[in-house]
Amino acid sequence: MSLHSGLSSTHGLRVLRAICLVGCALVVLSPAYGQSTAEWLTSSADAARDAWQRGESKITTKNARKLQLLWKTRVESKTMGMQSFREPLIVSGVKTADGARTVAILAGASNDVFALDAETGKVIWQTKLKWSSEKPQEPGEGAGFICTNALTATPVVSPMDAPARRLYVLTSDGYLRIMDLSTGSDTDPPIQVLPLPYGKPYGLNLVKNVLYTVTGQGCGGVPNALYAVNLDNRKVTVSTPPQAGLWGTAGPAVGSDGTIYFESGDGPYDAAAGKLSTSVEAFTFSNDQLTLKDYYSPSNHVWLSRRDLDMNVTPVVFPYKGRELIVASGKEGRYFVLDSESLGGADHLTPLFRSELISNKNVNFQKEGTWGSLASWEDKKGTRWVLGPTGGETAVKFPKSYGSTPNGGVVAFKLEEKDGRTQLVPAWQSRDMLTSEPPIIVNGVVFVLAAGEYTMQANDAVGGLFSAEERVNHSVPAKLYALDAMTGKELYSSGEQVTSFLHQAGPSVADDKVMFGTFDGTIYCFGLK
Repeated sequence: MSLHSGLSSTHGLRVLRAICLVGCALVVLSPAYGQSTAEWLTSSADAARDAWQRGESKITTKNARKLQLLWKTRVESKTMGMQSFREPLIVSGVKTADGARTVAILAGASNDVFALDAETGKVIWQTKLKWSSEKPQEPGEGAGFICTNALTATPVVSPMDAPARRLYVLTSDGYLRIMDLSTGSDTDPPIQVLPLPYGKPYGLNLVKNVLYTVTGQGCGGVPNALYAVNLDNRKVTVSTPPQAGLWGTAGPAVGSDGTIYFESGDGPYDAAAGKLSTSVEAFTFSNDQLTLKDYYSPSNHVWLSRRDLDMNVTPVVFPYKGRELIVASGKEGRYFVLDSESLGGADHLTPLFRSELISNKNVNFQKEGTWGSLASWEDKKGTRWVLGPTGGETAVKFPKSYGSTPNGGVVAFKLEEKDGRTQLVPAWQSRDMLTSEPPIIVNGVVFVLAAGEYTMQANDAVGGLFSAEERVNHSVPAKLYALDAMTGKELYSSGEQVTSFLHQAGPSVADDKVMFGTFDGTIYCFGLK
């Protein structure tokens, strides 16, 4: 690995009407920013991971209070530890026996994939993907809540303008399945992506027919690395050397020029040897080679690693005043604004902006700070916003807030030019939410799932760690919230309608529906009647 400093009409479309949140697989779009038709094809909506659904117009701040449960469907899908469904994918114009339909696709923890009619919740097809590895499939669910024998990466769907649209699913055996959207059948032989089964990959990102993912926590003996799959020649490229855990739940983000961004967790740090723990890393991919382009390490990275305060989220990429910026965060609870031209300056330690401590004033490695992934959108006046999920009380006072937040919630910032520099300025803090998943934005409305997951890791009463079963038993049902994106004011709550929790899998929005899946095998769809 070398380091260098240079930058190097689908027939039968339905009128899109609702927002759906489910746990399943989505497709990544190209270019990086957004889409014109309301689909949800990949983790956090697009390759830049901004979680901004640009193609919806029906749900607004004025009618969001009228949202209701449109349908729910229960399917048989075995859980693995705390893992159940991944973030849903929502695809329009899929050919079925009933004509072209908008379809929600969910990937389950046990290598099950389900396709549902987004209008009715009817299961169109379902399949259990066969084991492809020469290594035997292990019985059981894996070890604890960290390394489970589960499918963990949100799938991706090829964009609308692709010659042939396909669903890409990375199963727990480490193989990539390429599937027909209409039937769930394989269209090509599986591709071995990971060297061993039971690694822990995260959200698949598909750009210009190259698929990217990252792996975290060394599960199954799989090196923590960035993986690139060239779908044209089926060649797999792996970044070197292995890194600390790469575990932003939406996987890597990709900028408009194809640069791949991800964060690394705590571990050994040796910049000269390319071991960049607790950092933001940028790679390029060309001629089936992955090359380290740049990196940023917080100036206190040694202390962060010592306190298990990983850089553990998927960063978000967006255009701003002629530049491309990246915002990153982690368990410490600070936010960093980085310029894509030079992430951390000449010393790799100097970001464009480093926030004050936003959350985690208790220095809690288990449940406070920032987790998962971020979100960003631009309002009608051209103001750029950045949002993130947070655990626990905030360490700063926000101009708009809605009571104490012992469990956390969502925080929102405006990007502004102040005192001659680009800054993230606190704007609002949401109501209290138990384990908020990453927010998504649609037409001035923010949707958030309070997942209800019990996230404590250390069992101080008896020593050691909580088991997955104990954490499941301590979790409570999830709640869906709609907030005003400008103020954070609550517009809608699902109340007691959801009966189970979810783990690291937020909602998806398309076809005027909000969808998500929960641990008990239920898929929910909320929208406007």
